[in-house]
Amino acid sequence: MATKGSILIYLKPNFEGDYVYEMRVPGRYKNTAATIKSVKIGPKTKLKISEPNGGRLYEMTSGEHGDINIPYNSIMQCVDISFKFSIDIKFNHTISGKPANEYGLTIKPLHFDNTGVITSGATDYVGVQIPQLNPPDSLIVSQISVRENPWPHQIVSNGSIYFKYNPTSEDITFEMTEGFPANMTIVKDDIWGFTFTLKSLMKMD
Repeated sequence: MATKGSILIYLKPNFEGDYVYEMRVPGRYKNTAATIKSVKIGPKTKLKISEPNGGRLYEMTSGEHGDINIPYNSIMQCVDISFKFSIDIKFNHTISGKPANEYGLTIKPLHFDNTGVITSGATDYVGVQIPQLNPPDSLIVSQISVRENPWPHQIVSNGSIYFKYNPTSEDITFEMTEGFPANMTIVKDDIWGFTFTLKSLMKMD
């Protein structure tokens, strides 16, 4: 049984065998190995699905779904039902001589009580969940900052960026601001995913 905030994924119909993966809010999963045939979605949780090659976009709600067909390479998000969508974030750095996990990126949408914290080098996306907007395509003004994970946790980058949600296509885009950090880059990976990269160190007071 899936608990609140979790989704159990099966490769066989009607939950045969063990589940192959458990998604947790605000998680993301891409089924690169096989087609998903059944899922169990916990209370107050929803599964958002983007099928590959311009396929369907849809949601599944709490409950047991024993006879489904989610094609391989679909992008899936595990989202709390109190939110409309999630912005998926990865974070890397190219600082010579530093371990992959040396830095932490914090991203804070300014008008919502929700913050994402992403460690550099992590393989999984971290979702920043966003509630229903009014109007639905409002700019999502977000503060971003990067700190060293080891003590003394020096801030090495700081600034802002805008995200924008298209309520028709459900695509999320970004807009660079004058305040975007000069020592960072951002790349849109897919419909919901973005990768930030720290390129150099900028010591902040």
